[in-house]
Parts: sequence; structure tokens; C-alpha cells
Amino acid sequence: MRRFGGRDEFLELIGAIRHFEPLAGIRTNVIVGFPGETDEDFAILQDFLTNARLDAVGVFAYSDEDGTEALTMADKVDAETIEARRAELSTLVEDLAAQRAAERVGSDVDVLIEELDEEGCGIGRAAHQGPEDGDVVVRSARRLSIGTLIHAKVTEALGVDLLAEEVVA
Repeated sequence: MRRFGGRDEFLELIGAIRHFEPLAGIRTNVIVGFPGETDEDFAILQDFLTNARLDAVGVFAYSDEDGTEALTMADKVDAETIEARRAELSTLVEDLAAQRAAERVGSDVDVLIEELDEEGCGIGRAAHQGPEDGDVVVRSARRLSIGTLIHAKVTEALGVDLLAEEVVA
């Protein structure tokens, strides 16, 4: 797909980032089943994602698109293999993202409150999260307001979602 870099270069870059900021949020998207993808290529991708410990990974199945060079490439991967790889990789990255979320227990995060639940807890996102990467549910002794930035301590991880308590200065 003409992407720059490879497994080792990206792992080195991630390692350098995490040297300075261990909880830096890193996300990516991957496509499985690109023409010419081999079982070995897929295994390398699995190994990379396992070692990279990313916060969020979007997994997509390759499909032919008009106007792209890949449309006419040889060595197409069959649809059944593409779907099996997509499903297998999706399960892997869900588990890895949950492990990464668990590493955040005990850390402090700033959470942008986007909604309130029926109990008055704030629901929002921390800096490492995108719109569909999970939520942070913030408990507070006071009524929280939508649109505010709340400093909180992560107390629990539920998959990729985090529970936190507001830290009052």
C-alpha cells in the first residue's frame, strides 16, 4: 500500500514516545486482505499490534474501490480469508486495548464532559481517546456540567471504558 516504515521502525518510534510519556495515547487503523497479503504478512501485523500496545485500533477489511491501483492488482485475497483475518484481528485488538486501559488505573486524566448519566455522573473523553474509543465515567461530589474539563483519577477499567473520581484541588 506504499506506506512508509515497517514494524521495527514504528515500534522504535512508539518506544521513544512512551519513554517520555508512558501513557501517551496512540491509535491507528489497519486494513486486512490487501492484494498480495500473505499469512506471514498477517502474522507480522498481529505481532506488531501485540508489541505496540495501542490504545485503539480500527480494523477494516480490504475491498476493491473504483479508481484505485489496487483494483487491478493480482494476488487478491479471497473474501472468506479477509473476513476471518478481520474477525481474528478485531478480537486481538479489543483485548489489547482493554489491557492498555487497565494500565491507566491509578493515573490522573483530564476529562471533557460530554453528557451526564441518570445518576449525575459525567461521561466524556480523556486526551488519549477519540469519539469511539471508549468513555470515562466521572463520579463527583458536585453536579458536573457538560462542556467542562474535569481532573480525575482513574479507579477502574471496564474493557476500554474507564471509571474515575474527580480530584478536587
